[in-house]
Amino acid sequence: MFGERALYTGAMLLAVGLLYLLMLKGWRSRQRRQGDLPAPPMPPDIPGEAVLPAAAGLFIGTTFQGDWLDRVAVHDLAHRAAGWLLVATDGVHVEREGLPDLYLPYDLITSVGLGDALAGKVIGRDGMLLLDWRLGARTLTSGFRADDHNLHRRLADAITSHLPTVHDQHRHEEPRP
Repeated sequence: MFGERALYTGAMLLAVGLLYLLMLKGWRSRQRRQGDLPAPPMPPDIPGEAVLPAAAGLFIGTTFQGDWLDRVAVHDLAHRAAGWLLVATDGVHVEREGLPDLYLPYDLITSVGLGDALAGKVIGRDGMLLLDWRLGARTLTSGFRADDHNLHRRLADAITSHLPTVHDQHRHEEPRP
């Protein structure tokens, strides 16, 4: 009896280990395929003046625009992290715990709006701020969920008011599966 149980336990541990190695191989393959993406811009030493107080919340991650499940695996853009989003006069600053800060100058941001899903995380209607921005030749979407969900619209409006072309910058919501 004990020998049979040990055999089943060992087989289960081997299967879990094999699945983990396959997931790791897939992630590294994704990173190689996305290796042509340049690094995001470095934040300035002194950020611009705050337009709104920094909002505490959760950085959801970054995907390729139009594909809310295709995470960007390079430059630490895929990982969720607690952090703060600051709308400043020079751009949007996202300070992420345990990860490099993300800085998006206004000239890289193509649109901003509210959404309900990104990077495998599905939230209620208008549950996160979504920023579309250019990195090299690609357009990406990054998500941030403020602890105070009532801030999302104010953040979106503040960012939109600083974009180079203000006409109809709000994201047209698409139904998500």
